Amino acid sequence: MKKTILVGASYRGLFGFVKPLINNYSTEYKVAAVCDLSLDRIKVMNELAGVALPGYDDFDTMVKDIRPDMAIIASIDSSHIDYIEKCLQLGIECVCEKPLCIDAEQCRRVRKAQKLNPSVKAVTTHNYRYSPYMLRIKEILDSGKIGKIRSVNFDEYLDWRHGTSYFRRWNRTKKNSGGLLVHKASHHFDLINWFVASLPKNLSAHGRLIAYGAQNCLFKADDKYGPACHKCSKTKEECRYKTQLDGMRDKMYFKSNGGNGYTPDLCVFSPEIDTYDHVSVGYDYANGVHVAYSLCAHASYEGMRISIEGSKARLDYQEILSTSPMETSAVYGSETITKKEIMIIPFEKNIERVHVEKVEGGHGGADYMMHRDLFGGGKSNAEASLEDGIQAVLVGSAANISIETGCRVDIQSLAPVN
Repeated sequence: MKKTILVGASYRGLFGFVKPLINNYSTEYKVAAVCDLSLDRIKVMNELAGVALPGYDDFDTMVKDIRPDMAIIASIDSSHIDYIEKCLQLGIECVCEKPLCIDAEQCRRVRKAQKLNPSVKAVTTHNYRYSPYMLRIKEILDSGKIGKIRSVNFDEYLDWRHGTSYFRRWNRTKKNSGGLLVHKASHHFDLINWFVASLPKNLSAHGRLIAYGAQNCLFKADDKYGPACHKCSKTKEECRYKTQLDGMRDKMYFKSNGGNGYTPDLCVFSPEIDTYDHVSVGYDYANGVHVAYSLCAHASYEGMRISIEGSKARLDYQEILSTSPMETSAVYGSETITKKEIMIIPFEKNIERVHVEKVEGGHGGADYMMHRDLFGGGKSNAEASLEDGIQAVLVGSAANISIETGCRVDIQSLAPVN
């Protein structure tokens, strides 16, 4: 049985890893301890999970006491690198939540640590690969059914409920998350890397804040608002972004720190916000494939469109999610699906609609499939290595650099392989 520790008493740590391990893989894995900056939050996590795991606010002490076989890293994105380095140095198997890290400098550090400790297993949890639809798309592409891939168009739409969540939390600053181009888009860049099976090369990008941040505030400068919804006098009628923490999040992030620490209801018009809510990225691959990518975090509906042009046919994927006025219907990972469809459009032939078997579980069944690979001996060939995690981050990091400098960026030069 593998002794496993969790770094980060987060929502994702609890529901993405701790509960599945306890409920489904307890004969192979023992969750032995949790580390977080807030011991109170660990207590709440234990309560929500129905367990009594030892809590630590110091990683080194936890490792010394527990002597773990595996660490699951689900802390704030910018801190991943420190725990990855320590785990690899200590020979502890490492499962790191995406994004692997937040910028090119951290990618170089990951590469160095892995080079010094090549025998230690370490993976990135790019769970979107495990969506039944993405697995099916990969299968179709690898079969050669649409021929040689020529271009990819990828558009992601986050509705104003889901989209604002990234501007209420620590994700809203690049120093913490790398911005949405890393924190969110690394999902998509990883998918494209996986589909295309080549290295991304040259990139140019545009991005800005259109809906959130101080420059887009709905109120006058001398008006009283913020700094968080639970401290703001504005009503729902005055501010469409007004939110209230539900019972679980209220316990985990508000009551656990007495209201004096971090809460995920920060004002979406804060001047500290520097991640972009609207971006477009164009880049090429070593094998000649061209990509046009866009992300909108203030859309009228939630969804995604992927179009892959091949030499024999086009593959189209469209996803539209519920836009119910009930806020709880747009919780990340458990949205109500309105439509998901894969179509293959050959030249001068009838359109083929591809059937995909439904899988239960978070993120449209992706979490279940990923857990089966990581912890249950499954072999879907979708597991993402540290190098895969690095390549996804490098595209996002290059896009941030391109937006800031106005220049085209050589992606691979940001973290050369020595």
